Amino acid sequence: MKLLSGLVGEITSVVNTLSVSSKEKKQIEASLLGAIARQEEALNQSQAAIIGAEAQGNWLQRSWRPMIMLVFATIVLIGTFFDLPILSDTSRFWDLLEIGIGGYVIGRSAEKITGRLKGGKS
Repeated sequence: MKLLSGLVGEITSVVNTLSVSSKEKKQIEASLLGAIARQEEALNQSQAAIIGAEAQGNWLQRSWRPMIMLVFATIVLIGTFFDLPILSDTSRFWDLLEIGIGGYVIGRSAEKITGRLKGGKS
C-alpha cells in the first residue's frame, strides 16, 4: 500500500510538469491511476490463485500424518501377536509414538481452529 501511495505521488508530480491544460492533466492522471488500479487488482488475483493452489496441496501432503499413525498402529498390533524387538521396554519406539500422537492431535486441532477462525469448514 505504501508503494502504491508513493507511485500515485510520483504520477501526480509528473502530470503536473506537463504543459497541457489542468483539465487534461486531471484526465491523464485519472487514466494512469485507473490503469495502476487494474494492474494491482490483476496482481492480487494472481497472488490469490497461487496461494489457493499451494493450499490445496497433493494427496501426500494431506495424508502423511494418518499414514504414519497407521504404520505405528500396525507395528503395535503385530507386536501383540509376535515378539518384536522394536516394542521392547528399552526401545525408543514408545517415545516416538508419544511424539507422533501428540503432534497428530495438536496438528489436527490447530488446523481445525485456524479453519474456523478463517470462516471455512474444518
